[in-house]
Amino acid sequence: MMQMEIELVCSVCYKFLSTIYDKKRMKNLRVIADNVLQVEACKSMYHKKLTDSFKS
Repeated sequence: MMQMEIELVCSVCYKFLSTIYDKKRMKNLRVIADNVLQVEACKSMYHKKLTDSFKS
């Protein structure tokens, strides 16, 4: 059985992904703390679109 890789995402992406992912896939997501986010970038492919929409 192949194990899914843990995906590190920011809190904004985590909230969004929780609306489109099922429970099994959500188990592989981990939220990056805001103070660590500058060192460890969000791995979500939706990050740029989500964060740009909040800035405008």
